[in-house]
Amino acid sequence: MNNVNSATQPMSPAKTSGLAIASLILAVCGFFTCGLTAVIGLILGIVALCAIRKRAEQLKGQGLAIAGVVVSAICIVIIPLLTLMMAILMPALTNVKMHAQTTVSQTYAKQICLAMIMYCDENDGRFPPADNWPAALALRDTKILESPFAPHTGRAWAMNRHLDGLKLRDIRELGRTVLIFEIEPGGPPAGGKEILPNTPQGRRGYVFGFPDGHTELVRPENLDSLIWIPGAEKQPYEIIR
Repeated sequence: MNNVNSATQPMSPAKTSGLAIASLILAVCGFFTCGLTAVIGLILGIVALCAIRKRAEQLKGQGLAIAGVVVSAICIVIIPLLTLMMAILMPALTNVKMHAQTTVSQTYAKQICLAMIMYCDENDGRFPPADNWPAALALRDTKILESPFAPHTGRAWAMNRHLDGLKLRDIRELGRTVLIFEIEPGGPPAGGKEILPNTPQGRRGYVFGFPDGHTELVRPENLDSLIWIPGAEKQPYEIIR
């Protein structure tokens, strides 16, 4: 009688599904690729789950595949929502920032105007030389000469050249005669309407300072109504509040 000893072959250990691993990796990368790789990760995760269930003894990594599917799905849902929210919020945030910068710009203009008035009080009522007014004022804080829209780029204000050496009391309409106005950083220290920027730095209008110490935002269409030469009579314009 022949005895046949059949040796049982040991089963090889189950391997981790490469698709499951790839699914999770692509899912995580989806947060950095606006969800593009997450779509592939979702597909691979589903395929990996099906393969693992069919070949449970040969493949493992079900947890990785499930994680890949879940993370991919979350990424696909969240990224578009975040993108939509940013698209809605960015214009509002930009407007808030520009409004704040405009407010700072008006504050700088007011401080310069007050320094001009103080200079007049100490110099027989006359305004400083137009071509050298920043040095004549000897400002302690020279930061106010810059633009909050473009800091550290140089002086962003010019003086109305028609007020050079003029006495403050000789100006009849202090609230309408231009004293200082915004210009491109590094522009000439004095001039007239011709050196205004093509567009205002703020969306609501150009920043102007006047000999009575107040400041205003003036729309481009109202520039012709300002008084550049003392004594010139012009119609009042709309003040932006």
